[in-house]
Amino acid sequence: MLYESPHLRGYLMESMTGFGRAETAGDGFTVTVEAKSLNHRSLSVSLKLPEVISALEPEVRKTVGGMFDRGRIRLDASVELSGDSGSRVSVNMETASLYIAAAELLSKDNECVGGISAGELLNLPGVAARTEPSMLDRKELTAAFRGAISRALAELRENRRREGAALEPLFREGFSNIRELTTPVLAQQKETVAERYERLKIRISDLLDDSRLDEDRMMQELALLADRSDVTEEVQRLLCHLDYAVEIVDSDDGPVGRKLEFLIQEMHREMNTMGAKVDDPEQSLKVIEMKNILSSLKEQAANIE
Repeated sequence: MLYESPHLRGYLMESMTGFGRAETAGDGFTVTVEAKSLNHRSLSVSLKLPEVISALEPEVRKTVGGMFDRGRIRLDASVELSGDSGSRVSVNMETASLYIAAAELLSKDNECVGGISAGELLNLPGVAARTEPSMLDRKELTAAFRGAISRALAELRENRRREGAALEPLFREGFSNIRELTTPVLAQQKETVAERYERLKIRISDLLDDSRLDEDRMMQELALLADRSDVTEEVQRLLCHLDYAVEIVDSDDGPVGRKLEFLIQEMHREMNTMGAKVDDPEQSLKVIEMKNILSSLKEQAANIE
């Protein structure tokens, strides 16, 4: 394999976007490899290799699959002749001799001026050929490409990790801010539920004739109505999700992007339920703020491997 798998060295959070480039100079040639990575739900690999090293494609795909778990990765490789090889032209003397003989025969049989110039000969098919990559030392060329591909992929990996390292504190700060907003929402909503219960109890007593009032039945209905406004369970589940999300960010046992995306989706579900239950304007604004933070984190999670 061209490059050591990262899973043998522990995991660092990394982005799915990045770029890597490497060049290797050989005897009469220079190979260039560029590796680009963009967001993708899974791993998608696209290769563009010169025909002279097309046999390396399975090896390159295996290497990319061992290094990355998500991302649309495109690898472009090229070879450019340099030095004497870049300007070397080979002449097929046998073919040239055939053209010369044919020209002399034509001039003799048709009584016209004979001979053919060297310049004219070079323009005839099969006489001259510029050096092609396939004419180079295949072993040296393959080794050069292997080295360039390894370095380009290593640079891509480092750039993805560098961006991932910049995103990690954003997740920590976002989860922390959501937690801070959650506590006062729960406390205030408990007070609101108790106050609503008492207001409704008084209101119903005023509206109904005491002789018709079944107090036990009324208490049951009021308790049910109050329970529908209680956000305790939603807050508890949200806090559990936040705890697990921080554990995932701290984890070093593999890619975290999909896990974070799933947890963020679950958090959003709890926030939606909280928003439907909370009727205090100030607490409703806190829930909206939590959703805004989560929406930003969702966008970032979509860029994490």
